[in-house]
Amino acid sequence: MKKILLTFLIFTIALVSTGCGTKAFILMKSEPLTTKNARQYEQYFSVGQRIYYAVVAPKGFKDSAIKIEIVKVSDKVPTMGYSIQYAQDLAIDTTKKYYTNYFTLSTGGAYVMQVFELRRPDKCIARYDFRVK
Repeated sequence: MKKILLTFLIFTIALVSTGCGTKAFILMKSEPLTTKNARQYEQYFSVGQRIYYAVVAPKGFKDSAIKIEIVKVSDKVPTMGYSIQYAQDLAIDTTKKYYTNYFTLSTGGAYVMQVFELRRPDKCIARYDFRVK
């Protein structure tokens, strides 16, 4: 019984320690991000407002470029219609563990921001859902 519990414990620790440690995340605010306000994120923005974002990779970026995609999600289509509103390939400084910039959107709705590494465009490294009113 002890061997089974020990094996289960080792398997669980291995699974947890290799899980989300390398994932990046996105912070969004309606004002420029600083170290003081980075813990206060926002999900609701106004049309035409600057939306400041930071893509943070705690273990650093593996590639020297990332692709940022902003997709509008429509609930008026039975199969959830998606339309790309913004997409850009950006060169990043690999010595830093973050990338920051801003964008504006001219129509309201539900949006999803996704970040990909250019060498792996099929694997999303960060995702953030937000709304523009």
